[in-house]
Amino acid sequence: MQLFKSNVQVTELIPPATRTTLMNRQNSDVAMPLEDFLDEVMSLLEADPEAEQILVERVRWQRNAEAEGRYADVLGVLSGRYRS
Repeated sequence: MQLFKSNVQVTELIPPATRTTLMNRQNSDVAMPLEDFLDEVMSLLEADPEAEQILVERVRWQRNAEAEGRYADVLGVLSGRYRS
């Protein structure tokens, strides 16, 4: 909102867990390969250069969970990943 009246375009990028060294996810089976993530992001930006949000398909199940009435289920899945 601070940049609304400026010439700066802000696009929110919502990544999934991605295979990078950030948080030691480089070898994670549940994380999205970085190249796949980047390819999908670039395709989405090319298809809609004015997009306010970029959501790769892999994050939609999380992003839409509350609106679709699946919040508790998604929270359970994510919580289970971090239990010992």
